[in-house]
Amino acid sequence: MTTSKHPFFTAPSPAAQKLELLRELFPAAVQTEADGHIRVNAAAIQQALDPANPAGIRVEEDGYELRWVGKREAYHTAFVPPQKIVQPLPADSTNWDTTGNLLIKGDNLDALKLLRQSYFGAVKLIYIDPPYNTQSDAFIYRDDFSVKQSEVLAELGHKAEDVEYIQNIYGARTHSGWLSFMYPRLLLAKDLLRDDGVIFISIDDNEQAQLKLLCDEVFGQENFVASIVWKKRSSPDQRDTIGAVHDWILCYTKDSTKIKEAIGKIPLSQERIEAFSNPDHDPRGPWASVDMTGMTGRATKDQYFSVTLPSGRKITPPPGRSWGLIETTFLELKADNRIWFGFSGDNVPRIKRFLSESEGQVVPSFWDMSECGSNDVAKKELNALLERADVFDTPKPVALISRMLTIGTAQIRNDIILDFFAGSGTTGEAVMRLNAEDGGQRQFILVQIPQPIDAKKQQEAHRFVTETLGKPEATIFEITAERLRRAGARIHAEKPDVDTGFRVFDLVDDPDALILQKPLQEATQDDLRTLQQSIATPQPAQLPRILHNLLLAEGLPLSTRMATIQGDVLYRAENTLFILRDADTDDIRPLLNAAQNPVTHLSVYAPWVHDNNFLLGLKTMLESLHLSEDRLRLRG
Repeated sequence: MTTSKHPFFTAPSPAAQKLELLRELFPAAVQTEADGHIRVNAAAIQQALDPANPAGIRVEEDGYELRWVGKREAYHTAFVPPQKIVQPLPADSTNWDTTGNLLIKGDNLDALKLLRQSYFGAVKLIYIDPPYNTQSDAFIYRDDFSVKQSEVLAELGHKAEDVEYIQNIYGARTHSGWLSFMYPRLLLAKDLLRDDGVIFISIDDNEQAQLKLLCDEVFGQENFVASIVWKKRSSPDQRDTIGAVHDWILCYTKDSTKIKEAIGKIPLSQERIEAFSNPDHDPRGPWASVDMTGMTGRATKDQYFSVTLPSGRKITPPPGRSWGLIETTFLELKADNRIWFGFSGDNVPRIKRFLSESEGQVVPSFWDMSECGSNDVAKKELNALLERADVFDTPKPVALISRMLTIGTAQIRNDIILDFFAGSGTTGEAVMRLNAEDGGQRQFILVQIPQPIDAKKQQEAHRFVTETLGKPEATIFEITAERLRRAGARIHAEKPDVDTGFRVFDLVDDPDALILQKPLQEATQDDLRTLQQSIATPQPAQLPRILHNLLLAEGLPLSTRMATIQGDVLYRAENTLFILRDADTDDIRPLLNAAQNPVTHLSVYAPWVHDNNFLLGLKTMLESLHLSEDRLRLRG
């Protein structure tokens, strides 16, 4: 996985990178005005693209697009630097030292920004079940505008009253508010997907149309795969005029040119399997015949040939049809006993497809309850697992997520699955169960905000968390974590080799950053001394937090194993050595100079390193080993 050369969490935003690329490709078109504003000259771009015929290439300023109040601000929200850091919680985790799975507690916008540092282009499949923006939603996500976000709005030219108005849109149960909530999250999600990655999004009719247009913009209309209909209940609500019994699942790939790698087939249904037979006792086993004719529109002259049947009769393709293959291929299949002429030997030839060679069937766009479960099935699954009824209102069935995993991930690769609206944790259980079934090594990353549970409206869930689990605060996150623990324990009892653990991380404010909450020009010398003393004083309790945030800074997964080389001083993760305090370079040199598996990068936590001679010594040591200076990175 590539690593960043930029300081801790200060890599330029995609918008800044695109502007620099535009400036590099079209220097005459990007101008900085006296007030600092940047102006892009569309005519200059048009002239540069086709100087001989500038009218031949049109740079459109207006076109078909999805627009809403707050869109521009929502876009910038995605790339405001993260305001949180990760706090490891080993005590709340399962199999901390060996698991590759993650459960993150916090707002998913913060989580996605942090994950982008280490998981850029690394996620194979994303499934999310976001709020549907209906009156039944128990919680409205309200993005917390930080000072930096407010500064962004001001930089975009908004007055104070405009800023307040836009902030109020976020969290309002309107189309604009919901789109402003989803937009930055989908932008970040796209960055996390692999080139052969795929995303599935559950939604109902309330926002399906808006979500489709939004995804067309974020992922590209050419990367749209399907609007899948999932029948979630057997009968409509009798109070409705036309009762909905379905949800939508929108499916997009990261790159449509890799659609075959992104989406596979589903196993044959029992009905399809029963259609296979072996009437000619072929040693290769049961088979089913398929039509050998083809469409005439794309047929070549080689697909019009005469076939002599075993009965002696000669035939040509039926009227308006061609053969679906050329003659040489037909003769090869015939010689291999892969052509069926019927028991009489006088039928139009068909091609034999063997059950043993089947790769499955094409995924249909309608997913029925019989194969993918229903709302009722999902609630029964969760109630049985937690041994309590009505703990979560709208869980998804394991079979539904399993189908997505089956068609969107491989068995043997360590495919990463992300769900940043984890809810009851169905995705995590589905990953573990499918790994147990097919021997896969998939890993999950779940994100769930600690959404409070109302003691009056959600009595069963509240009592479960506070009484059964004994948690001081009743939040949805505790249900997510407990489901993973219990599901993992059951799966482990059946398949001990399956990874049923998970590391828990909390998204917290950086305590050092919170020490000084006033503008620098207003800070006193005592303020600065307090800040400097706190940051520069090593505290053992901070070690786990610092080490795991350094993992993100170096572009390493949060599941990476950490080896202690020298307690409180030197730690190793993959090919990176973390240096937390002044050390002896003689202890570091052998690690860089090792014949096998050498350290390739040094990451120094600068606030706790006080000896400048030590840093100079590291630079000199790299030079003596003929290693470039970019191997040494100062963090913090």
